[in-house]
Amino acid sequence: MTTFLHLLSREFRRVFARRSALVIILVIPLIVFFYLGSIYVRGSIENVPIMVVNLDRGELSNQILSALGSSPRIKIEQYAISAVEPEKVFLDHPEIKGILILPQGLSNSVFKGSQAKIQVFTNSSNIIYGNLIYKDIATFINTVSAGISLNYLMLEGLPHKAAESLVMPIRVQPKPLFNPYYNYLYYLLPGLTSVLLQMIVFFLAARSMNSEFSDKTFSNLLILSKNRIHLILGSKLCAYTLIGMCIALFIYAVVHPVMGIPTSSSILSFVPFLILFVMTNAMLGLTISLLFKNEAIAMDTAFVYNSPAFVFSGFTFPILAMPGFDSWYAQLIPYTHFLKAFTKTVEMEGALQASATEAGVLLIFFLVGYIVFTIGLVRKSEIIS
Repeated sequence: MTTFLHLLSREFRRVFARRSALVIILVIPLIVFFYLGSIYVRGSIENVPIMVVNLDRGELSNQILSALGSSPRIKIEQYAISAVEPEKVFLDHPEIKGILILPQGLSNSVFKGSQAKIQVFTNSSNIIYGNLIYKDIATFINTVSAGISLNYLMLEGLPHKAAESLVMPIRVQPKPLFNPYYNYLYYLLPGLTSVLLQMIVFFLAARSMNSEFSDKTFSNLLILSKNRIHLILGSKLCAYTLIGMCIALFIYAVVHPVMGIPTSSSILSFVPFLILFVMTNAMLGLTISLLFKNEAIAMDTAFVYNSPAFVFSGFTFPILAMPGFDSWYAQLIPYTHFLKAFTKTVEMEGALQASATEAGVLLIFFLVGYIVFTIGLVRKSEIIS
């Protein structure tokens, strides 16, 4: 036990002696985490500027514009009463994200019982703006349309309830769960902080063994450990796991509460999985550091392996919609499986048992790294001896 603690203390001293490691451990959690949170602190998009082209200027048009004016997400930035070219408007006025065109004769057509069409152009080079504008305008237009039909049927003598059932024979009652406000902060920040957690642990561990060779301290390490490979592995793995868990504690106990992300009641039950996630990345980083004696190559390999984690995890685009190779490659990144477990256990407040499959996959990652590292370390120690 004394030897293990001595090796563990030695590993901590080596880590904190490197300036690059201090930058990773301190700067990213203290600055980058909060900076990322500040980007999404508003939570939702509001006052998206649109242009209204009112070629009708009738009573119905005024009702539609009045309804749109109450929307917190849409702001009528420009108003026109003559035809425009949507493409030219978007090019000349990039701040305009959508154009609503109310055609001439709209009010007369509707009040005569004819169907009328309203055009909505969106600058969908940014799909978030495009979807938001279309959804909000469609919602308000449908509400106004239903109100007109309801009034018409009531004027024909139908009772309110009977008229309402004809206008809306099927009523949909959406009930979003787990993020009912569609808050981007709640959605994005946990994903960003956890993928950075993976990268921090992986990058730190990826310089552990090769630095022993470049600093010519590997022989000393073998002497201190009395050639016991399990003590070398255990001390290094424990050091990076502890560092990773301290950062994880900072994320969930400080960063998320400060940024206003609700604390899940199941976060404590998720700690065992979090430990496994950190240990797995530490193990894989140690393996990379042993396989690549050159520190620069090891770090490049770690970067190439980790950099697509956020994209391939299914966070920004569903894995099931990815091409075959990409969906397969996504399974080779620990973060993909962490994200599934985090969503089920923390965000959906499910039991930890629901993430048993993901835990099994991470355990396989860990075991593969453990076997490769152990075999490689035994061979290198034999060469040195």
